Amino acid sequence: MGKIVIISGPSGSGKTTVCKLLEKDPHIKKSVSVTTRHPRPNEKTGESYHFVSTAKFEDMIRKGELAEYASYCGNYYGTPLNALKQALAQEIFYLLEIEVQGALKITEKFPDAISIFLLPPDKKTLNQRLLQRNTNEEQDIALRMKIADKELEYKDKYTYAIINDDLDVTINTIRKILNLV
Repeated sequence: MGKIVIISGPSGSGKTTVCKLLEKDPHIKKSVSVTTRHPRPNEKTGESYHFVSTAKFEDMIRKGELAEYASYCGNYYGTPLNALKQALAQEIFYLLEIEVQGALKITEKFPDAISIFLLPPDKKTLNQRLLQRNTNEEQDIALRMKIADKELEYKDKYTYAIINDDLDVTINTIRKILNLV
């Protein structure tokens, strides 16, 4: 039987980078979320996300095709239910890179899920990371920082909270949690 592993945290905490490194392990398969937001320049449909229209996403909600979904910064994000069920039937770790609302919904439905909250070293570093992306406008960064304040209040709801200051340390810590070391 597979195991769900949730990687969550505020925008800019390093979720995507951490997940890309973790999914190199043959015991880990990353979920590909569905979203209504537009792709960033380096993102590919079906690899980064399944990019869909709002109408298509709402149709997926009506049909019960999502294990969880949430609205974040004016866009929908969700986890396809069928892919999650298929992954759980295998002997793998199914990696979900999702925001706090979605993580709480998944842990409610799947209490055995391992939930990991990535913390930035501090708010200044978080702001710098968002600026360095060069993909967010100033008002978007301000909104993401405001949301981060709220999300940080939920870190104690996770199985683990890890400060993502040194990427190698973060990856090794998660690999130890999953007994992959």
